[in-house]
Amino acid sequence: MTETTVSSINAASAPFPWQGAQWAQLSRGFTAKKLAHAYLLCGSEGLGKSLFADSFARYALCLNPIAQSAVNANTQLSVACGSCSNCLKGGAGNHPDILAIELEEGSKNIKIDQIRRLSEFVIRSSHSGGAKVAIIQDAHLLNANAANALLKTLEEPNDDTHVFLVSDHPGRLVATIRSRCQKLAFPVPRADIAAAWLQEIIGEGNVNALLEASDMRPLIALQLAEGDSLAARAQFLQGICDVKTGKKSIQQILPLASKIGESEVLQHFSAFLSKLTKYSLTGIAENEGDPGLENMYSLLVPAKEKLLAQAVAKSLALFYTEVETARKQLASSTNPNPQLIMESILWQWSKLNLR
Repeated sequence: MTETTVSSINAASAPFPWQGAQWAQLSRGFTAKKLAHAYLLCGSEGLGKSLFADSFARYALCLNPIAQSAVNANTQLSVACGSCSNCLKGGAGNHPDILAIELEEGSKNIKIDQIRRLSEFVIRSSHSGGAKVAIIQDAHLLNANAANALLKTLEEPNDDTHVFLVSDHPGRLVATIRSRCQKLAFPVPRADIAAAWLQEIIGEGNVNALLEASDMRPLIALQLAEGDSLAARAQFLQGICDVKTGKKSIQQILPLASKIGESEVLQHFSAFLSKLTKYSLTGIAENEGDPGLENMYSLLVPAKEKLLAQAVAKSLALFYTEVETARKQLASSTNPNPQLIMESILWQWSKLNLR
């Protein structure tokens, strides 16, 4: 691995190669003075939405934007120069015309006092005589009072002030706030784009396995590359194979799931099921050589009889739906019980007919 680490991936790194279209959309609107008052930046964790917002805020205040080649596109993107007086002040927390709202230490919600600071920020004059940008991280964690206060601010837009709401779970935001924001979606990147970016940073390494384990989310994959999560994933996948073959009990696997994190292992389970379904129908094994997947195909033999293959694939698809439902339950704000959810999923898995 090179000396570049997750900690060195900062706002200056954005836009990332998979964010070119979103950046072009905003920069065109900004240049034409048609940028919306509020945007909702949404998509899965690990796609760099927060860094995108911070980087765009710096660009909006930059006095001398420069051109940067867009990856896999015949276009140039304008980005902050990094050397003008506004750029040298930095981003949120350093430049007076950039405000970041995020969870305070020890808090589970964004509170009304934080949004009141945003309201004051919106109505005051720009220090640099240009745009002002406010960024609300994890906007889905606004409490009821904070959401109401934000709604009032969004209903009274101020020229040259732009609010970016960043969220991994936009569905938790109240509909009235969502309706007052332009949606800017960040899908997971194509495999070749993600792999090229990750390979450039980590050098030698099992890029395909990292992207598989991260559900194609490059910044999560980079974190996995710098820790022992890939080995933990392999251990968990081996564990559920052992449950299926009767070598281990569900109770033996539960502590491992808790140690890794139920949300993370359900993500691995989901990817595992997708590949198992394809293999049951086609006999094609993907990502061979990945230590976390090397034993999974032994759980079933591709059926030579079409009807049997379809029956196995249907069972896997139905179970995949159960796993995805469990992932949504864990991501909800209704205080789910991770251990009970995981235990239910493992029990269903142990009863699944794969042959």
